[in-house]
Amino acid sequence: MISRIILLLAVLSTAPTPALGQEPDTREEALRREREAKSKQLKAPESSRLERVLFALEDGRAFERLLNPAEGIYPKIGTVTPGSGFSFGPGYRRPGLFNNRADFSAFAAGSFKKYWLLDARLLFPRLAGGAAFAEIHGQRYDFPQEDFFGLGPDSRREDHVVFGIQNSVVGTTGGVRLAPWLSVGGRIYYLMPRVGGTRDSGLPSIETRFAASQVPGLAQQPDVVRYEVFADVNYRQPLGNPRRGGRYYAGYQQFDDRGMNRYAFRRVEADLQHYISLLEDRRVLAFRALASLSDTDDGREVPFYLQRTLGGPDDLRGFRRYRFRDRNLLLLQAEYRWEIFTAMDGAIFYDAGKVASRAADLDLRDLESDYGIGVRFGTVNGVFLRIEGAFGSRDGKHFVFRFGNVF
Repeated sequence: MISRIILLLAVLSTAPTPALGQEPDTREEALRREREAKSKQLKAPESSRLERVLFALEDGRAFERLLNPAEGIYPKIGTVTPGSGFSFGPGYRRPGLFNNRADFSAFAAGSFKKYWLLDARLLFPRLAGGAAFAEIHGQRYDFPQEDFFGLGPDSRREDHVVFGIQNSVVGTTGGVRLAPWLSVGGRIYYLMPRVGGTRDSGLPSIETRFAASQVPGLAQQPDVVRYEVFADVNYRQPLGNPRRGGRYYAGYQQFDDRGMNRYAFRRVEADLQHYISLLEDRRVLAFRALASLSDTDDGREVPFYLQRTLGGPDDLRGFRRYRFRDRNLLLLQAEYRWEIFTAMDGAIFYDAGKVASRAADLDLRDLESDYGIGVRFGTVNGVFLRIEGAFGSRDGKHFVFRFGNVF
């Protein structure tokens, strides 16, 4: 209080004497001058050390320059597949090939659990002046300890076993952009899967608990050709870490086995994502609905290793990886995301879903569900790391440490 009086007297003593006929300054005028004098002495609040570090990472694009550079050699860090654990290896990008018509990328990654993946792509993203695109893709992987609990929504946790799968995939994708936000196209892929038991995980191998008659594709795995046509409406902004807009993807796939004429089937999928921005993108409501429906002719089956699964860090986060597996799938997800600091977001989420042998059983009854909370680290160009806790499921509590966004 004394300081205010001294400051007020100082202001009044330096004020010019009113001219003849001019009224003296009012009390409101004196207080206004006092506020102006104090405002000149105010300092902006200092950011915490964590805020300064995160801001420097985003402003300097450290995540992208180190882990996702546009060109050259970089460390490929993440997970080969949800069951692989921490994976790492070298990656390489070379844009602007063939007079700026093509971009090349490749990486190799492996984990301490003996998972490994090789991937190479040659992209043509700017054909016909940007109106068309194409890609040639090759991949080879070995996943030696994949989880299996049986088929259907009533599979049991106590039947947990593991299997190994190796696969080589080669194929091509092509399409046209009918608008900046609308693409249509098709894919052809040749798959060469090989499935077997495993002895290195400490869990029973699949053939010790399940007979080949119970698990389609366990005894034999023919080569498969996969055909697909798709339409993709995508106006999310920003694309790597959406805050508004949506993406609505629909695809039709045909799987034809080579030589056996037993594992041929059709699949229709729809993946709908929508984002509602609040408070200038500092708050986001994110929603996702995914449906996958498979159908076969009489006497044919969908091999278990090509069936859709639920459970793990990208769908039902409160369940173990691949906890549910069947021909048809429904997944519903909702998140509330908010900015904590620059390059750090919080999220509250809810997941629900089910699998079924018949598409008619994909209703909203008896859904498996979970909820949780977590944090994400990244920039507008993508989420680098997610740390989450998932609760409320009949499978117990689960901790998620995952590289990349959920959707």
